Amino acid sequence: VSGIRGQVKKALREGQPGSFRATFEDKILLSDIVFCRTWVPVEIKKYYNPVTSLLSKDGAEGWRAMKPKALLHVETETPIEVKPDSIYKPIERKQRSFNK
Repeated sequence: VSGIRGQVKKALREGQPGSFRATFEDKILLSDIVFCRTWVPVEIKKYYNPVTSLLSKDGAEGWRAMKPKALLHVETETPIEVKPDSIYKPIERKQRSFNK
């Protein structure tokens, strides 16, 4: 696994369906396997349901909002989790020679 990252620049109109133009951090070889993760836009139905009974202090305990994760990390003084595979690493590739 070479670990070279890239991004899709634009879709191509000509060619097979699903063809695209992309750029990569380093030169890719014919033997490299490229995974393309794609997303599709999804229409979300608008839904609005106000709950006014929870906003008053007359309830049992009143309304408490959820705290963001960053605020919980600060309050509990816990370190932020860092996944080791998310850290950028230098690309190490053996020198290959091709016959011409």
